[in-house]
Amino acid sequence: MTTDKRAVLVLGMHRSGTSALTRIINLMCFSAPKTLMAATEANEAGFWESEVFMDLDERILKACGQKWSSRKRLQEDAMAVARRTGLLEEVRRALANEYGDAPDIVLKDPRISRLMAIYGPVLKEAGYRILPLLALRNPVEVAASLTKRDGFDLGKGLGIWLRYTLDSEIATRGMPRTVISFDGLMGDWRSTMERAARQLGEPWPQLPPESLAEIDGTLKPNLRHHALPPPSRTSWRGLLAAQTYDAMQRLMVDPQDRAACRRLDLIRAVFRPL
Repeated sequence: MTTDKRAVLVLGMHRSGTSALTRIINLMCFSAPKTLMAATEANEAGFWESEVFMDLDERILKACGQKWSSRKRLQEDAMAVARRTGLLEEVRRALANEYGDAPDIVLKDPRISRLMAIYGPVLKEAGYRILPLLALRNPVEVAASLTKRDGFDLGKGLGIWLRYTLDSEIATRGMPRTVISFDGLMGDWRSTMERAARQLGEPWPQLPPESLAEIDGTLKPNLRHHALPPPSRTSWRGLLAAQTYDAMQRLMVDPQDRAACRRLDLIRAVFRPL
């Protein structure tokens, strides 16, 4: 059954441009949630995500024995845990409360990259067609950002990046999807979003000049606090991150590239963080 309701899901790792990407989608006439997180010193332009979903998703991860910065794969069926704890019903209520009857929505919490087993069915149950946007950024830049914000060492940052990237990719494989690089968004957001529309098969609306100007203003050079080379392949985790980054860049060209997906399957099989 086809539906006219659309839910753009902004997936991928924290510190990867997900906030800026979400704001762009919002300005393209996709409703943001009602309860937005306040801007902080670490993200002065705002997060454009819901406090309700952030808190709820962290509680789901905790019920699964994890937290946002965990690197291990989920050991329990997230949907079964959410159903058993009553958190599934909370997700349903949050979706209704945060978006009402909006026909086109944008939903972003990086934790959803790990919880698509819950959000996919809930969104479909609510009548939405899911359009996943996978945010991609050089893992060394992400790790450096986490070091500054959270005090994590490089290895831990790369491990978290691997977990979110691998989980969001496998959860959306076979779906109409697009990979959006931080570099592409900052360098030429117009052509980047045009490519996304082609790959999703969903044209974006024609934007008025004031929206175009606001997007241009959103993508300020100071969003990029770290411009660094890709991961060194001299360590095991660096090698896995570098190969994952390479494969995800291939998915930017063809979101279902078979060779890239096979490589990611191999990486997923050997990635065993402590």
